Amino acid sequence: MFLLRSATRMDLESIWELASYLDSPNLPRDRSFLAQRLERSSRAFVQHPAPSLDAEYQFVLIDETERVVGTCAILSKHGTPGLPHLFLRVCEEQREATSMQIRMAHQTLQLGATEDGPTEIGALVAHPSIRGRPGWPGKLLSWGRFAYIACHPASFEYTLLAEMRASLTPDGKNRFWEAFGRRFTGLSYDEADRRSASDKSFILDLFPSTPFYASLLDPDVVAELGVVHPEARPALSLLERAGFHWIGEIDPFDAGPFYGATQSEIVPIRDFVRAVVADTCPGDSATPAIIVADEPESFRAVADPVEWDSTKLRVSKQARERLGLSVGDEIGCAPLPLSLSRPRETQ
Repeated sequence: MFLLRSATRMDLESIWELASYLDSPNLPRDRSFLAQRLERSSRAFVQHPAPSLDAEYQFVLIDETERVVGTCAILSKHGTPGLPHLFLRVCEEQREATSMQIRMAHQTLQLGATEDGPTEIGALVAHPSIRGRPGWPGKLLSWGRFAYIACHPASFEYTLLAEMRASLTPDGKNRFWEAFGRRFTGLSYDEADRRSASDKSFILDLFPSTPFYASLLDPDVVAELGVVHPEARPALSLLERAGFHWIGEIDPFDAGPFYGATQSEIVPIRDFVRAVVADTCPGDSATPAIIVADEPESFRAVADPVEWDSTKLRVSKQARERLGLSVGDEIGCAPLPLSLSRPRETQ
């Protein structure tokens, strides 16, 4: 049975190895960056602070051999004074020449910024070996972090954001940056990405401040605006089922889409309940759920079928052992929709 838990400093090497499958701004293959992230994460899990730039939560997914096979994160505040959240709002403008009976629709891109940004989820990567495995590992990795937010809603913004990976060329370049960002900054994508980690002012200073017509770009570039990288589509599907939707904005660096939702719209948060562990195991009518054991300094969750027994929740013996639970302990539960289900792993 897979276990999702709060990451510790001891997980550094495992997370560093997983980063090679993603190597994104939120999860670079950089030991120093990841070590600092884990330091901040360890503090956040203990303190449960209000949303802030320093409050970051890193999780790891553990298999039955206790090997780290996945990771994900929550950044409680994305967009603060001095380090704003930047986006390009995608709009449509209608133009008409009545004398010639010509009507044209133009897609426009408008740079925007906020220093009071949302909570961001990201840094999700699963080891290829767990794909298709029984036990819902991908769903636990994606939805389990929402169960944590349900346990501590005041530690996160009401609005959540997910930046999806953008489509790339076969040689790993981004057509949008080459056609748009490089022309206004003179920087390569890698240079701009590195600088933006600590200073985004150059984007505000150099990008157009007025709407930009996307029709001025090559058609193959326009066709990729807001298109998700093929490898990120399964993750996007899970987010959409959780309640996320495209918010009409793209990343100004690579044109990857921003998906968002409020806490009240996100299924694992909206339907999260607390219960007491029953003294019997679930029967044939059990349905899949994320089961949570949340303690002051640690968080643990598994995905397993459960069954309600009056005000108590019937949980399998294996799930109780994996979470370190006893009969009568309080747990949290977020049902997994039946559309996400797969046959339970044979024990």
